[in-house]
Amino acid sequence: MKYGIAIILTVGLLSACSSVKTTPEKESKTINQNIQPTPGRPDLTAPEVLTKVLDFLRYAKSPEDFRIETAEKVMKIKFAPYSKEEKSAWDFYAGNNFGNTGWSWWINFNSKEKSGKVHLFFGRGGGYPPATSICQMDLNRFHPLLEQAGFTYTGKGHWGRPFNGYEKKYPNGYEADLQVFYRGESAEKVRHKCINEITFDIFKPGS
Repeated sequence: MKYGIAIILTVGLLSACSSVKTTPEKESKTINQNIQPTPGRPDLTAPEVLTKVLDFLRYAKSPEDFRIETAEKVMKIKFAPYSKEEKSAWDFYAGNNFGNTGWSWWINFNSKEKSGKVHLFFGRGGGYPPATSICQMDLNRFHPLLEQAGFTYTGKGHWGRPFNGYEKKYPNGYEADLQVFYRGESAEKVRHKCINEITFDIFKPGS
């Protein structure tokens, strides 16, 4: 009798377990899509990179926001820290190639007690490929998004290459400087302003 009861219980448990999913199928697929097996090497398009940088520009208000935990949470990127042996001026980074286009991207973060800095760079692997692959979100589309995020346009400048300048002041006393550098898409579309570099600094005036 006890043997018969044991068999019934075992069959019942197996049946119950087979009918339960610990993670819903849709949720499981979403989780798998967001997994980045190699920290610091996410596979993104240029518009996706710029959108994630814009997410951080909207969020950051002080140097504390430039820590790796905060950047990963806001930008949904798994960053990689620089090792002490590398002796980098930056704290952590992410970057990758844009497929076989000849272009790549890198984001570097630095956080100090009274300032924080982000540097985004779109670079060429060699030669002079057109910037078409990094120009889906050009300066004309990016500019109004920055103004919507509370940045004030301060004019154009030139530090070896042209840029748009912006600034922002925060209630906590910190201020931000933002430069968005650009270049022509190609010899035929030299007036099409393609973003190829962004620098963003938050600091306390007078410190």
